Amino acid sequence: MTNARPFERASIIVALNPHAHDLGAVMEAWDRQAEAGEYEVIVVDNGARPSAGADYALHRDAHPGTPVRLVDGSAPGRAALNNAGVRASRGSLLMFVADDFVPSRMLVAAHRRFHACHVAPVVGVGGSFYGDRYRDDPFRRWMEDSGTLYGFPFPLAALRFQDGYFFVGNASMSRATHEAIGAFDERFHHDLFDDYEYSRRIRARGVRTRYVPRAFAWHDHEVTLEERLVAMGRLGEAVRTYEHGGDDAGPLAWLTTQSIEVLEAELAKEGRDPGAIATIGSRKRRWELEMAVAFLRSYHAAAPV
Repeated sequence: MTNARPFERASIIVALNPHAHDLGAVMEAWDRQAEAGEYEVIVVDNGARPSAGADYALHRDAHPGTPVRLVDGSAPGRAALNNAGVRASRGSLLMFVADDFVPSRMLVAAHRRFHACHVAPVVGVGGSFYGDRYRDDPFRRWMEDSGTLYGFPFPLAALRFQDGYFFVGNASMSRATHEAIGAFDERFHHDLFDDYEYSRRIRARGVRTRYVPRAFAWHDHEVTLEERLVAMGRLGEAVRTYEHGGDDAGPLAWLTTQSIEVLEAELAKEGRDPGAIATIGSRKRRWELEMAVAFLRSYHAAAPV
């Protein structure tokens, strides 16, 4: 499972989710990569985004030589789409990047250079950041800076990166490493917790994860509290799925033991005092409570699989 250097071709796999963002701008940014060597971008669609075909047709008309191609993935969930992308890919270096991330111009080159410095199996993890227009919103700013959004605070990654952390939104590895670790777990039918499960297998194989600071992307998606409450509900389902496979809830084990009645009572108390949410501390607490309650409702309602 040693890396074959240099990598002749890089394959970037983009699993489509029904995000409300400009997919055309994302594909155009993939076409503009600099110093990237030979690369292909495989956008995998399972019908979750109805405009994907039209968006891609417009992109190809504007950029006839684009490295981007659209392939079908029939199964639900990010894990299945990433697996379909791997099967359709031809590169010896694999990258997985979220569909609502606009890659910086040197993202592919940065991941390439990172792996050129490593002979032993390693996984590179790049960051994702909101631009100023999105960080104007206190909720999004808190989600990003606290690490709540991705399970790790990328603004601090260059200072203290956690070995073993894996983030499928911007990650790279050799094909040999991926084959040794195995495919993504298709029991997960949303874009949640599949990368945590994969991180467990990365660590079990003794593979290190390292931060690649120059391989960053811009998060082009207006995350709202309402959207996160839906995501937390899906996360509750995903954790149940993981537990039914014989594993514990990992980093969310502490949350699964919380009393939903106690949290709902605290949330109701917060809501009775309109002045309380005037401070950022009170708003953070309310956000935390609302997301915890959404998770627990779904977690307890999830049927065994």
